[in-house]
Amino acid sequence: NPTGSLRPGQFIRVVLAGANRSQSITVPQRAIIDGPMGKIVFKVMPDDTLAPQPVELDGWSNGEWIVTKGLKAGDRVMADGVIKAHVPGMKVTPVPFVAGAVNSAALLLKSGLANSSDQVGRNFMMHINSHIATFDWFRKNDITFQKTLSFNDWYFDGGKGYPLGAVQLIGKVTGPMMKSFAKWVPLFLLNYIAGHSVEFVLMTEDLPDPNNRIILGAGGKIKVIREEIGMKTHLELIAKSKKFLRKAGYKAIFRQPFDISMNSHQCGTLRAGNDPKTSVLDTYCKAHDLTNLYVIDAGFFPSSAAMNPALTIAAQALRIVEESNLSKV
Repeated sequence: NPTGSLRPGQFIRVVLAGANRSQSITVPQRAIIDGPMGKIVFKVMPDDTLAPQPVELDGWSNGEWIVTKGLKAGDRVMADGVIKAHVPGMKVTPVPFVAGAVNSAALLLKSGLANSSDQVGRNFMMHINSHIATFDWFRKNDITFQKTLSFNDWYFDGGKGYPLGAVQLIGKVTGPMMKSFAKWVPLFLLNYIAGHSVEFVLMTEDLPDPNNRIILGAGGKIKVIREEIGMKTHLELIAKSKKFLRKAGYKAIFRQPFDISMNSHQCGTLRAGNDPKTSVLDTYCKAHDLTNLYVIDAGFFPSSAAMNPALTIAAQALRIVEESNLSKV
């Protein structure tokens, strides 16, 4: 105390860094049970059978035991339902399920499973979409398969250093389909407009936010809590697209915006990642908290991009089956 900063009777708060065990192996506390051999875990063997494995522990951190002996990196252990694992050699069957990002999250919330991170249902995303119909009195559109063109000039950069999204044709819209939105317009006029129009969907990426989420209300009713993110960017995409299409000769352009009642491409509610504290699934869509639960739908998306997610979901499913033990199911 050479400067005399500390005086008799004073109190100070000191924070000391503990030992840093960056390479330690940890397991959830609920995975440890007391047996005749002392502390044990049920290790999941390569053939998906269970075997009791004695372990030595040295304290715990963030709700997990630090294992100093008995396990090595890459070992799988049973984390839930260990009380049911009475017989060595008992089989653990992988359980894949696909219910869509909203319903998968709701099922897990109702069951209480796989939610040690408190991330189940959070980060709900849906693309920010608008339909636009371009109209020209003098050009008839008699195409059969219209969904054959897209342009992505502003997908990565709209000119200001940030992405705007994608523009693509949609299937041909008819007069009765237009009537569902433009109820006040006579059907014969809508039929004529539909015969001289070309329709597009404009899609902007939604961004993850933990406060945008799926919850269960009274009686298990699914509720969506969502604050719109990215609408300013989407409006820029609309303005650029309209300018482009007017240059192509379409003077009349009509927009149909989407809201939560007509949403598309829900994703993100069971986000995948490497950290069990901030994600629900690992990169193979297996629940961090469970040995045998896989959820292979759009819930795993950490971000939404600005494209239809169907092919990404299919590619991830094929990858998971090929590289995990799901190929044995």
